Amino acid sequence: MPEIMRVLSCFILMQFDAASAQFSVPPPTRELRGSWIATVHNINWPSRTGLTVVQQQEELRRMIQSAHDHGLNCLIFQVRSACDALYESKIEPWSCYLSGLMGLAPSPKWDPLEFAIKEAHQHGMELHAWFNPFRAQAGNRFAPSANHVRREHPEWTVKYGADWWVNPGLPEVRQRVLDVIMDVTRRYDVDGIHMDDYFYPYPVNGRDGKAVPFDDAGTYARYKSGGGMLELTAWRRQNVDQVVRGAYEGIKAIKRSVKFGISPFGLWRPNYPAGTGGGLDPYEHLGADSRGWLQKGWIDYLTPQLYWTIDRPKLGFATYFDWWLGENTQGRHIWPGMNTSKVGDDRRAGEILAQISVLRTRQVQMPPGHFHWNFGALDKDLGKVGTLTLERAYNLHTILPASPWLSNVTLPAPLVEKIAGGKRVRWNFTDLRWDSSGRWWVVQALIEGKWQTVEIAFHDRHEMDWPEKAAAVAVRAAGRAWEIGPAGIVVR
Repeated sequence: MPEIMRVLSCFILMQFDAASAQFSVPPPTRELRGSWIATVHNINWPSRTGLTVVQQQEELRRMIQSAHDHGLNCLIFQVRSACDALYESKIEPWSCYLSGLMGLAPSPKWDPLEFAIKEAHQHGMELHAWFNPFRAQAGNRFAPSANHVRREHPEWTVKYGADWWVNPGLPEVRQRVLDVIMDVTRRYDVDGIHMDDYFYPYPVNGRDGKAVPFDDAGTYARYKSGGGMLELTAWRRQNVDQVVRGAYEGIKAIKRSVKFGISPFGLWRPNYPAGTGGGLDPYEHLGADSRGWLQKGWIDYLTPQLYWTIDRPKLGFATYFDWWLGENTQGRHIWPGMNTSKVGDDRRAGEILAQISVLRTRQVQMPPGHFHWNFGALDKDLGKVGTLTLERAYNLHTILPASPWLSNVTLPAPLVEKIAGGKRVRWNFTDLRWDSSGRWWVVQALIEGKWQTVEIAFHDRHEMDWPEKAAAVAVRAAGRAWEIGPAGIVVR
């Protein structure tokens, strides 16, 4: 019996080698196609507070299925909008946007983040957990729970405008931000950690038309009395920098391949590039040195919110994207955010298609990618933007660009075979010790003489229906940073 198995294995491998020699399979096309799913104020999910657990799960499952059907391969899911949690946490309370009451656990208990991760992976998509680092409460509609930071540590919080904030100048606050991020990185199988643009709050003008000062004067005075030398806004940038750097280094110490990204305001500073004019200065007003984070290698991807149209003479989408490309000295990903939610307001769906084209024309400099703000625009098909992007921009399946500084494992080709009388195809490594190095399977099919990517499968999936009209199927393993190995091939 062992001799029969040995002969059979050799026969299968000979078939595999013959198929590989017969076909030259091109590498799969790469492009990140993503979107934010916002939970603050129930923007995207859940649709309202007080839904049953079954309704919440049905909504989230349908939304992730819709994202897949719209051609996306990455979702940024908001799990901490205001020092709360859309996951089971021992550090912060359950979000008020689930039940309408902060701190109230869902009943029966379930974990939206864990659920979203599994659903996204099942559909071949990455899931990035999205944190707002310093907002403590968004408005006053919901009362803080007893275990919320406003109750436990009121001395950490500052009222500014309509919202409450935690004070980034306090070491305890910065540590809390890092604690919650590391907790999620450690306990959940996320593909990325994401921060948005809310660091120090956007300036709010008083009745005199001047910006109201953010009340951190006491904290700054203690810093100065302790020998600190930085002026106020430089000190604020240092506070934010410590969180950004700490998050990056902490994530890599736990799971090196988990990406860390930030979506800052679209420009670094006014008049960069020259001639683009003045206005809000995120560097001074928000404590956000986004160019510094990029050039110091503290992020794996930058998603500047390039929410302007292409044709604006100064604040133009392409103008700023090109500037960011020129500042990318570390070769990290720049995947801008597009304001797809403005379709039907100040732009048509064609503007979004044109912006995607702009990014693709620069792919010699880097593989393209972009995020839609927010998923509701695609899901509700505002101005036919969902339909048109799928038909004209997302008609070919893509995988994410590789991040070789995170992982660059040389993966072997899997063994691919027909089963169920040729109605299905199955694959796996011949040496299962490789299983821990692969995270995804990329399935390509030869259809009408052309190879195309037809499926992205998570690493625990090993078979599917034979693709319609396919003359051959090729499967590659993809690592944790989307490095891919050679193809294993089976013919019809």
